[in-house]
Amino acid sequence: MIKTKALVLKYTNMNDNDRLFTVFCPEHGKISAISKGIRSHKHKDFAALQPFCYSELVIDNSRGLGYISSAQILESFFELRSGVEKMSLAAYVADLVSNLADEIMYDDEFFRFTLNTLFMIAKAADGSKLTLNDELVRLKTIYELKVICTSGYMPQLQSCMCCGSDKSLEYFDLYGGGAVCTSCHDKGFAPESCEVTDSVLKMMSYICQSDDKSVFKFSASPETIDLAAKISEEYLINKLEIVSARLEYFKNIIKA
Repeated sequence: MIKTKALVLKYTNMNDNDRLFTVFCPEHGKISAISKGIRSHKHKDFAALQPFCYSELVIDNSRGLGYISSAQILESFFELRSGVEKMSLAAYVADLVSNLADEIMYDDEFFRFTLNTLFMIAKAADGSKLTLNDELVRLKTIYELKVICTSGYMPQLQSCMCCGSDKSLEYFDLYGGGAVCTSCHDKGFAPESCEVTDSVLKMMSYICQSDDKSVFKFSASPETIDLAAKISEEYLINKLEIVSARLEYFKNIIKA
């Protein structure tokens, strides 16, 4: 029997009554557990086992696969449900966590960062500088880059990954994972690179080097955010080999 605080990532319907849940907790990483009769809206744990809920669970693991015996909601992130744009980004975050290697799951800092990201998504709104969609893309980029760094693939952004120069950094190698100077690019040293601006490199560097609280405290233009977002998602796919249908859904939603 274990008692743990956990984030509900997803569930699969098993029959007319039961569901198999995947939850994420700081002590045990990802856990799969069944809740009996949970498909009934009258079930005592129904609200606490909705996707994206942060809840306290009691799991009986004495029979192999765990069974959730009780669940008490701690935070519902209710405002995530205020729009399909927020819901689709939250679903992508949950999908990333579900597909990440287990070895980075046993990390309280990463767990808290994931909760903070969901909180920021829930509170996102049209502001004086960014539209809601631009703010959500900014949050997506922050989460992707932190996932990349946590997984051991922090990009080299202060100097050219080929020659070490800190001048004319105008490209980013999507496979090698670092800035590339114009000279090295023109010599063909980084064939899988894309053009990048100084403001994008500064944004990415700030995200990678900031702690999990201050990482959200920066501003950038929509153009900078958009380019950084394209780089972060492509680099994540290349390094972690996670191709998420929920990412494509989110991108389609915000362009609609």
